[in-house]
Order: sequence, then structure tokens, then C-alpha cells
Amino acid sequence: MGLRDTATKVRAVPAAALDDLAAQLTAYAGQVGGKVGPYRLSATYRITGGAVATATIHGTPAGPWVWITDGTAAHVVGPKRRRALRLAGATHPISGSVIHPGATGRGAWRKVATQAQQLAPKVVADHVHEAVT
Repeated sequence: MGLRDTATKVRAVPAAALDDLAAQLTAYAGQVGGKVGPYRLSATYRITGGAVATATIHGTPAGPWVWITDGTAAHVVGPKRRRALRLAGATHPISGSVIHPGATGRGAWRKVATQAQQLAPKVVADHVHEAVT
């Protein structure tokens, strides 16, 4: 392998490392997010090139990520389409609205960000090592 081949491989490191990192974080986000109601949480990413490679990772869908990261305040939950609410443990359906006490956040997206900070240097180092050896 000549110097020119090494230079070509090194030039490809930022985009390849970001692609690998974003794929790993997307999988991790799916594990951390899990399922919230009918939503299966995951992440999507987009990589832009140029002189500096940049990856933007978004939790999808965004709303439930906010709920499980920061929690929710107390709020009224009403029946959908005039149907009664069916609650686990209730002996009969509840026909009116109820007050949900809110939920505490689990810091889910912060866990994904922390994982990115820990994982990024290792992924880049692995790609650089692979390019020069």
C-alpha cells in the first residue's frame, strides 16, 4: 500500500466514522427509548460532507422523546371519540375525563447524547487505525 492509497483512506475517515457512529447511536436510541404508548422510538440521522463532515441525529417521533426525557406535567386525559376510558384495575369504564398526575422523565435522550460523547472518540480512532494499517 502506497502513500497515495493511505491518503485516500484517511480522507474517507470522517464520513465513514460518522456513518458508523450514527448507525450505532440509532440502534442505542431504539434500546433506550423503547416503546411509549403506540410509538416505537428510534432515531434518524443525516450526514453532510464537505471539508468537515457533520452528523445530525434526531429522535423520532420527537414528542415522545421529550416526554421520556423531561417528563410531563399533570394534565387532563379525556375519552377519545366520546368513548369511555378503560383503565387497568378499574371495575368499569370511566366515562368522563381524569387528571393524569404527570410522569417523571427518565433522561432518555441525555443518555443517547452521553453515549455519543463516549463512543465518538473510539469509533474515530478505530477508523483511523484501519485506514493507516
